[in-house]
Amino acid sequence: MTGDKPLRVAIVTDIMAHYRQGFYDRLFARQDIIATVYCQPSLPGKNIRTIHTRYPGRVKPVTALSPKSEVIAWQFTPWRALLFGYDVVFVDGNPRIVSHALLATLLRVFRRNVVLWTMAHSYRANRFREGIRLRWTRMFPHILVYTEAEIRYLRQRGFAKQAISAINNGLDQSTIDNMIGEWSPPQLEEWRRARKLEGRTILLSCARLDPKNRFEQVVAALPAIVRCIPDLTWCLIGGGTEAARLQSLVRQAGLDENVRFLGEIHDERELAPWFLSAAVLVHPAAVGLSLLHAFGYGLPVVTHGNAERHGPEFAAFQENRSGRVFREDDTSSLASALIELLRDPALGSMRQYVQGVVRTEYNADVMVQRFAAIAKEAARAGRS
Repeated sequence: MTGDKPLRVAIVTDIMAHYRQGFYDRLFARQDIIATVYCQPSLPGKNIRTIHTRYPGRVKPVTALSPKSEVIAWQFTPWRALLFGYDVVFVDGNPRIVSHALLATLLRVFRRNVVLWTMAHSYRANRFREGIRLRWTRMFPHILVYTEAEIRYLRQRGFAKQAISAINNGLDQSTIDNMIGEWSPPQLEEWRRARKLEGRTILLSCARLDPKNRFEQVVAALPAIVRCIPDLTWCLIGGGTEAARLQSLVRQAGLDENVRFLGEIHDERELAPWFLSAAVLVHPAAVGLSLLHAFGYGLPVVTHGNAERHGPEFAAFQENRSGRVFREDDTSSLASALIELLRDPALGSMRQYVQGVVRTEYNADVMVQRFAAIAKEAARAGRS
């Protein structure tokens, strides 16, 4: 800040997704930072709920152009205002949005205070494209990534001089804790009874039923799991293009009594009893914030063990303390991991451990504190 004046900060991003509400609520409530967000109202072809209308005056919607493939996109942001109207500008470092890449480069050329908010490694990218992106990223003196593991990754790739901070991506754990507090054990038992789930071992998944999430692998693993744990019910929260195919696979396997398709549930109050009733969350493909959502309710997680093919949030996972991993695309390994975890006498202590991780390290409060810290550091470096 300059004197006692609040720091004027701009954030240039694609959209304001609903899972970022805790972060933006806290950021906009700060007195030492006046943040303005430039973003699109929506992403064409993506079923992502946005929250930009919650913050009139703090969000400036922009239009964008992109082909149906969405390989590239262009946002019509007010470059002059962003170049000269703010103390610090945070720019989303996804080079798919060409206008973001050019804006960030111009801010650097004009020696403005710019923070590149980026992902060190994406499980979707090939090594060639990632190498080009990282060479471009190296020109920025201040970089914000999602986890401490990404800082180590960039240091290993030669980022020796840059000031790199980790925001520790997370969710609004305070809201989750409030939802947990609304359910007493008798209330939860009555809720289960009303849905004929009393005495059942509940395995939960909560994600889009899309091909990328590979839920057919859980269907393939279920027969072996049910033979060992006959009272198991797998509950899937989410909708998507794979719903009909998954339902057909379940019927063909004769597993109708062991699987429930719950459809889309977005409200945290409605989600809470499902998470609180479950023993474990399973996600057979690349996992991101779903991992931390499960941790928030004390759910250990089973997912594959190929860290390079997960989102950065996988850094919060610790084998045998947060859950189990299986060999990627190996349904026998998936079945074994789930059976072992569901039978593990240490499951209770795992529940306590994973909640401790998100309450202390990965949540919206930590995100805002770290965001403010690097904003002020970039402003000080610019003045000096």
